[in-house]
Amino acid sequence: MDSEFFWEKAQVGCPNCSELLTLRPGRTEVWCQRCEAGFEIREAKSPSHPERLVLLLAPKRPAG
Repeated sequence: MDSEFFWEKAQVGCPNCSELLTLRPGRTEVWCQRCEAGFEIREAKSPSHPERLVLLLAPKRPAG
């Protein structure tokens, strides 16, 4: 992602169970201990506010 965006951490609810997950820069995935699901962390520009960065959680793909 562009270096013009900077963030320290973000807290979001797990899409499956709403458990609070903490996201940090440089991490590419996060694991929810409550529902035992893994998610990939992606950064993107907001479609409605291109000057803002949004973090997206996508279900982690199984290895192999």
